[in-house]
Amino acid sequence: MPEKNLNSLGLFLKSIPLTAVAGLILIPVNGYATQLHSSLEGITTHQVGHLFFLFSMVVLIFTITGKGLDKQKGWRLIQYSAFFFILWNLDAIAAHFFDNQIHAVKMEIISLGEMRIITNNGSSMLAMSYYVLKMDHLLCVPAMLFLYRGLSNLVEDQKKIIARKDLT
Repeated sequence: MPEKNLNSLGLFLKSIPLTAVAGLILIPVNGYATQLHSSLEGITTHQVGHLFFLFSMVVLIFTITGKGLDKQKGWRLIQYSAFFFILWNLDAIAAHFFDNQIHAVKMEIISLGEMRIITNNGSSMLAMSYYVLKMDHLLCVPAMLFLYRGLSNLVEDQKKIIARKDLT
């Protein structure tokens, strides 16, 4: 009898994570895609993170070239990825500078699918530039795709090498 109770308890405990995941999927809460940096130290730390990532991608490009790895397609694609990540970081740094550091630009929500860009000096050129800067996904998504394809190519190359070794 006690053994049956232990089995029931074990089954119950194993079902808790599944129930929790199902609850999170079926009863979602709002997920906000925009991260705001309300205080100066928050945005400063965030900007330093972008600079560090940018510097890391520059080092990666020079390392790949310096070691001659760019002769392989996978590494070349990773190099393209690093280039797009550099552009993305420059873009993000500029956008954060305008909206969070010098507060030259502000976004106003008009409706669910409409926003207005307000500049402090009324400059339409600054508003248009900021609008273009906020489309940073046009740089980040290709960077991630190049990284994925580069890593996939390296894995495929490694599988071919292992298959050849197994044949011999």
